[in-house]
Order: sequence, then structure tokens, then C-alpha cells
Amino acid sequence: MSKKIITIETSSSVVEIAKIMNKNNISCIVLTENEKPCGIITERDYLSKIIAQNKKASDLSPTQIMSSPFTTVSAVALVDDVAQTMLENEIRHVVVMDKDHPIGIITITDFLKHINTIVTDSDEYRKDLYEGLFEEHEYWDRQ
Repeated sequence: MSKKIITIETSSSVVEIAKIMNKNNISCIVLTENEKPCGIITERDYLSKIIAQNKKASDLSPTQIMSSPFTTVSAVALVDDVAQTMLENEIRHVVVMDKDHPIGIITITDFLKHINTIVTDSDEYRKDLYEGLFEEHEYWDRQ
């Protein structure tokens, strides 16, 4: 989970939200209304609801492009359950909630990092990697 979660009120502009996402190198932002989470805007929302429809971001409000309701999971959810939720809903971001407060985001990138850690820590992975390197070296030595 990325604990770097940024929330912003729906009264903000779509352009301002894009600038915040870009400045903070994040792929989504949680929208709030009266300090309560009410939606999420992702890079995909910008692409599908603004760019692909040839609309002007400054003419739209965040509520027009946000995804709502958005998918959340509990802070104690199992990793497998989160992955299953993301697959079933065909989404790339899940907001992690502690009661009614967002405390983090789980993204596809977080899963890739997690899987990479598991795989690279595996003795079997190392064995296969080194065997592959030796086989490749032997092949090129014969050429």
C-alpha cells in the first residue's frame, strides 16, 4: 500500500487536480465533499472522460469525471482478496480505509513491486536465472 494519499475537495478544478497529481507523481487522487471521501479521479478518468471525448478540462468539474462510488478495502484485508477485488472490478486503484478515513492506496504498481520481491527472494527463481545465464553463455561460446 502506498501511504502517499492525497485528498482534495470537489470544489477544486479539474486542471488543479491534474497539476497536483503530476507534481506528486501519483496516478489518482481521492475527492472529498465536506471532508468525506466521495470519489476518485485516476489517470484513466482523464483519458476516457476528457481526452478521448475531446473535452476541455477547464470546462468540467471534478464530479463530472470522478469515479463514484469507488472501490475500497479495509486496512486488514488480505492481499489475495484485494487482488481479486481489483480483477473482478477491472480497476487499477483501491482505496484503503480505516473506518471512514482513507489511509492509503493500493495500485497495480504496488502489486508488481510485491510480486517482484517474492519472486526475486525465491531460491528457485535465482537457480533458474543463473542456469539460464550459463546456458546462454555456453550457447554463445559454441558460436
